[in-house]
Amino acid sequence: MKNVLVFTAALTLIPLASAQQNGSAQNRQMTPEMRARMAQMQPINDLSQTVRLLPDLEKNKATAMTKTQAKSLLTLLGTLQKASAIQPNDAKKYLAQIEDKILTDKQLTALDDLMLKAEQQRTAQRTQRQAGGTQGGAGVRIPGLPGGGLGGGAGGGGQRSGGQGGNGANSGQNAQGGQFDPTKFNPFKQGRGADALKAYIAVLQKK
Repeated sequence: MKNVLVFTAALTLIPLASAQQNGSAQNRQMTPEMRARMAQMQPINDLSQTVRLLPDLEKNKATAMTKTQAKSLLTLLGTLQKASAIQPNDAKKYLAQIEDKILTDKQLTALDDLMLKAEQQRTAQRTQRQAGGTQGGAGVRIPGLPGGGLGGGAGGGGQRSGGQGGNGANSGQNAQGGQFDPTKFNPFKQGRGADALKAYIAVLQKK
């Protein structure tokens, strides 16, 4: 496995480690159940973030997808679109396929840079919210969950995991109105994540 998966996981753990060291309110709200759910959803979160950033590679001719790459990606992305749910183990396989069999080293390096910038933006947004006194009382953010978290949605910048809004994802992927079920979650099925994926597929189809 190339370094993007490890890099992404490390980025996700950095804010959590910082919160633990600082003894923040957010960390104090983290129950063992929430931590377990975070770990369970992490592969889906990694896959979602990677797919969300792929369109940015098209902005540079040096990292844009070739016709052959586009064909491979279209097959994979079509599978993600149609799946009723994305399971963690499947997410790992899809991510490995993208990194190991489709993207070049140059594209992976560019993707690393994009992920770093995205994390820096989220860190700045978290700092801004804390400075504005809005952190207290906010819910704990669980990566990969619709709405950005539990208990009110801290949000994490609103662009994580395919950028789905909480209301749309919860109503569409949890029709029973009960507790969120991660086994029925697909970040590419609806909401902004689905719209972005559809637009990217249209770009790849023109290759």
